[in-house]
Formats: sequence, C-alpha cells, structure tokens
Amino acid sequence: MLSIIVFCSLLILSYLLGCFSTAKLITKSYKNMNVYKVGSGYPDTQNIFTNVDKTLGIFIAIVDFGKMIFYMILLDFLLNYLPITNIIGNIGSNNNLFIIGFFMVIGHCLPVTHHFKGGRGLFTYIGFILFFAPFPMLIILVLAVIPVVVFKQLRFAQYMVVLLPPFINFFFERDPEVLAKMFIAAILMGIINFIVSKKLGEI
Repeated sequence: MLSIIVFCSLLILSYLLGCFSTAKLITKSYKNMNVYKVGSGYPDTQNIFTNVDKTLGIFIAIVDFGKMIFYMILLDFLLNYLPITNIIGNIGSNNNLFIIGFFMVIGHCLPVTHHFKGGRGLFTYIGFILFFAPFPMLIILVLAVIPVVVFKQLRFAQYMVVLLPPFINFFFERDPEVLAKMFIAAILMGIINFIVSKKLGEI
C-alpha cells in the first residue's frame, strides 16, 4: 500500500515539476519579458530562439535537457541505491521510472499552471529518452542533422527525434514492456507536437 502511495505521489511531483516553465523564468529574469506575449506565445525553445535571442534559446534547451536528465538520475539513485526499498517497496524498476519520468514530460507540454499551454517538450523528451536508451537517441540525433543541414527541414527533424526512438531501440532492447512504453510515449509526443504545429499554422 505504501509503495502505491509513493508511486502516485512521484507521478504528481513529476507532473508539477514539468509544469515549472524554465523558459518563462529565464526570459523574465534575463529579458524581463513575458514569453506568452512573444512570437508564437508558447514557452517553447524554438519561439525563444527565433523571436527573442538565439543564445538564450540554446541555453533554455540545455536547461530543459539537463533538468530531465538530472531528475531521472536522482530518481534512480533515490529509489535504487538508497536503503529505502525496505520501507517503500521496490518501485525503482525501469518500467516504473519510465512512467514517472514521462509525467514530467507531460507536465512540460501540458502544464495545468499555464492553462495547458506548454512547449513542444523536445529537449525534455530527448533527455528523457537518452536516460533509458542512450545509443538509439544519439543515433537519431545524428540522423536528424541531415534534414536540417541538407534540406532545411527543422520540423521533419523534430518528428524524427520524437517518433524514431522506439524503432531504433528495438535493436538494443528486448523487454517488450519497455518497448511498448516507448511506442506509447512517442505516439503521445507526436500528437502533442502535431496539435501545437496545427495551432501555430505550421501544418
């Protein structure tokens, strides 16, 4: 029973941490700007990069990526390497960590604190997948450079990063539960990015 309470509490915590907009905080701190009133009106790395400041956009991307990676490493350490499993039970499995971590991605994309108007969550998602499948994600990031550099297709590269991880990870991972969760995560991220692109008139 305690393990269920802790697991559900971590889901809520992860979602709320994702709702905390680093883009809003950083643009307000450095530029004294309300990101929701700039460019596309989304607290999105691309919006900051395009309509505010390129260096600031890159910095926010690194922060979003680093925030996700650090959170997953911290979760893994707390749930698997500290002697608390005797109290709360074994909830630090890869499958559980995957679900808990993805709630942070959802919070970033659909924050209840900002009327569900979040960013695309691309760099948060990259950090999330990189924690579980580093080699597939690195392969995809290298491949995604091709449409950007050769064809100037940034949107296509973004969809590659979102949708390809479970397919590439199939050659590295044999756990059907992990693969199924990666496919679900990719589909959800694809839907979220499609909705955002539709609202912005990009497709």
